[in-house]
Amino acid sequence: MHTYIEESLAGTPPYRRLALDSMAFEEYERVNRVFHRAVKHSPEPVVPRDKPWEGWGPYVYGTVMWDENRLKMWYQVIAEDRPVKSRVCYAESADGIYWTKPDLGIFEHQGSKANNIVAENTIGIASVIRVRNPESADKAWAVFSYGGEMGPHVAYSADGLHWEIGKDEKQKKLFSSSDVINFFWDPYKNRYTATWKTHNRHHRAVGVAFSENGLDWHKPIDGPVFGADDLDPDATQVYGMPVFPYQGCYIGLPWIYHARYIKFGEYSPQRMYEAQEGSPCTVDVQLAWSWDLINWNRSPERRPFISLSADDRLDSKQIYTARAPVIVNDKLFFYYGGFNTLHDYNDNPHCAIFLATLRLDGFCSLAAGDEEGWIISRRELFRTPRITINARTEHDGYITAEITDRWDNPIPGFSRGECNVFKGDSISHELTWKTTAFSDKWLEPDKKIRFYLRNAELYSYLPVDAESDLRD
Repeated sequence: MHTYIEESLAGTPPYRRLALDSMAFEEYERVNRVFHRAVKHSPEPVVPRDKPWEGWGPYVYGTVMWDENRLKMWYQVIAEDRPVKSRVCYAESADGIYWTKPDLGIFEHQGSKANNIVAENTIGIASVIRVRNPESADKAWAVFSYGGEMGPHVAYSADGLHWEIGKDEKQKKLFSSSDVINFFWDPYKNRYTATWKTHNRHHRAVGVAFSENGLDWHKPIDGPVFGADDLDPDATQVYGMPVFPYQGCYIGLPWIYHARYIKFGEYSPQRMYEAQEGSPCTVDVQLAWSWDLINWNRSPERRPFISLSADDRLDSKQIYTARAPVIVNDKLFFYYGGFNTLHDYNDNPHCAIFLATLRLDGFCSLAAGDEEGWIISRRELFRTPRITINARTEHDGYITAEITDRWDNPIPGFSRGECNVFKGDSISHELTWKTTAFSDKWLEPDKKIRFYLRNAELYSYLPVDAESDLRD
């Protein structure tokens, strides 16, 4: 049974050691660190514009999550029937591919309540969260968002569909922020977290804020913790960044806005628009990760994690992701809204919701080619000689391993020659040895694993009875 998003993605300690995490490994040779992109499921959207109240079309400046054994989606639309400017609508799916838009009977559109509208004009970027231990049944769900004069605000619901918005002043203007903001529940620290829109030298950037109760917020830094830097191309800004907990770390999906910014003098909207003239003015998605939400890493290539499509596609000019992916079988499903117009150039705009997928733990791998390479893990505390690996091989490739002491000396009975070699493709294969148990001498001390790879990739590993440490 699937659980809701933060729990299913974060996992429980001890967390899998990801190739994305340089702290999981001490050393490697003839092995490359490879960053992977999400793969588009289809050139066609999974949630198209097919309702008259959807305006420009659906896009997921919002939430997709598992609940009650089905996927639920809260998505945004920019309306065309003024005075309504925007709507949040609801859809659901059993498999993540085929989506339905149920008639909810909450809001009226053109004389009928037979639609899937759950909010109008008041919610932007719907970060929907299932509340832990709610104080009452009518606060079982929370939606955090940005909405005009209310700024960052929260509303509650008994069912995730009927929201009481703007009735309590404590729920408004939670902290200062510009208009792009994402929220999530942090199960590692038991707190709500927001990434909010601020600025650095390159203009748009991302700050962070925390709250234990969702109402009282503080910023560890009243300014950016993530943004474009001097290694980025000149036309790079970070429009916003959803973040989600994953196997002990935090993974961010920065929305990269490819536009130049003012290099000297005072800001004005006119000067900002002049500065970005000749820029691509497109938005795509990159990858970032952190262990504390303050200090962030990015892949050195600075390439898209989800790329724009060709010019004739709806997702050819702008991409914005849901606040987190969902796990479906052995993959991560990333939903995103794609636009056919450039940012600030709304010429006959249309949008829809698309799907991109990634192997579980597949953000990064340690890969070897025709020449065998090796990887030495960090010191691990475990008592059973079985290592679960997420890995694949190709052609005549293989992965084998030896268990060593802290000085890299093989432990008797657990050399590479005694390991049962892995060939194939698995997200959870158990590497074993002909010897099935450690002698008493080797039960207590910490150990390492030296992996040997040829034409193979290792995405993550974890001893089957690994003990948690402080970083877990």
